[in-house]
Amino acid sequence: MEKHQEKLLEYEEKLDILGDCNSFSKTDPSATFMRMKEDAMNNGQTKPGYNLQIGTEDQFITNFGLYPNPGETTTLHSFLTLGYARFEKLPKVLCADSGYGSEQNYELSEFLGIEAYVKYNWFHKEQKRALKKNAFLQENFYYNEQEDYYV
Repeated sequence: MEKHQEKLLEYEEKLDILGDCNSFSKTDPSATFMRMKEDAMNNGQTKPGYNLQIGTEDQFITNFGLYPNPGETTTLHSFLTLGYARFEKLPKVLCADSGYGSEQNYELSEFLGIEAYVKYNWFHKEQKRALKKNAFLQENFYYNEQEDYYV
């Protein structure tokens, strides 16, 4: 029974370290396992890492932040908050790739009065012929406004 209690305590410690993340590294507990672009074997291997965000204006770095999230969608709010805390100023214009494209980020930009040039996250997928021809996708259904139904 003691052996099981020790294991239980070990698991609880690991859950505390894990926090809101899905993974952590034993050598760097604040890092998260992510798929890296320099994956030479192309086998989807993950490594502990951080997501570096950099804001620039006229080729000068104006803000930076390190995040444990592998995707950009969830980092924009805290990145803008961090920039405001540092300089008490928000950007007038935001230009970002489709990794930042989400309804929450568009609403946030509008609420803060930031002119956002951000592709939505399905932009590149929608350009592919296979997606356009798939009759079973909701995006390809016809919507009848008068009678409020999809075909």
